[in-house]
Amino acid sequence: MHKFNPMNAQKLDNPTRRKYMPPYKTLENFGLKRNGKGNFLDIGCGIGYFTIPAAKILTNGKAIGIDISDEMIEIAKDKSFGIENIEYKRCDEYVFPIDSDFADYVMLSNVLHEIQDKSRYINEIRRVLKNGGRVFVIEWRKIDTNYGPPKIIEFHKKML
Repeated sequence: MHKFNPMNAQKLDNPTRRKYMPPYKTLENFGLKRNGKGNFLDIGCGIGYFTIPAAKILTNGKAIGIDISDEMIEIAKDKSFGIENIEYKRCDEYVFPIDSDFADYVMLSNVLHEIQDKSRYINEIRRVLKNGGRVFVIEWRKIDTNYGPPKIIEFHKKML
């Protein structure tokens, strides 16, 4: 199963990604409101590309980023220095160090294609999501591009 290599962290914040997926606009389209409240969980947060803007938008809430990579968590912490309502935690692939019913918003950006047991993963998302919470999924299409994972990676859409 393909896993993102932390040695490629610079690819996670570049002009192309900012053009096609501007973080603030993407989160606002997701339903986050300026000076809003609620708890945001960024699963597979990487360098904090969405976690940092979520913390700045949800000034009356908390943003938590989780990732399986210690290297990514350290980069995200460095980029988030001074932001009070943000936290990062290392996680196992199918066990999130998050209380049940924590999140009003759960974000997965280009993560599901890396998950072998999607049913188990989705059940863990359900556990941390509040009743009435929202899940936002951004995922690669299975097409050849010069950007993103190889086309051979299988991804099947599932409803949360």
